[in-house]
Amino acid sequence: MDWKKAISLGVFIWILMFVIVSVFVAFKIYDSVAIKILTPIISGIIAFILAGKIKPTKTSQAVLYGLIWAIVNIILDALITKQFNPEIFTFWSLWIGYVLIILATLLRWRKGPEETSNPTT
Repeated sequence: MDWKKAISLGVFIWILMFVIVSVFVAFKIYDSVAIKILTPIISGIIAFILAGKIKPTKTSQAVLYGLIWAIVNIILDALITKQFNPEIFTFWSLWIGYVLIILATLLRWRKGPEETSNPTT
């Protein structure tokens, strides 16, 4: 597990989502239900793409990367985003986005040598 990579990619996801949501807010379209559905999907897609860069070979590794990314995003939302929107953690779309970040890493998991079963005969 590369902790530096895990944390830096988590920060990268947060930065991208902060910019994307800020653009939606600036154009006054964030209140739309469609955008609130689209926003967590975008975070999941970003995480899926980045998980392709780490290529997790164990389920536990995939889950750990996803958890780290979600935790980094929660911490940064608590420290920064909450300054702009104190009710940020009441948004269902935010929590779905965190879950999709974790699931995205699992979708990139590939069985490695340590997880393939070799029957001994």
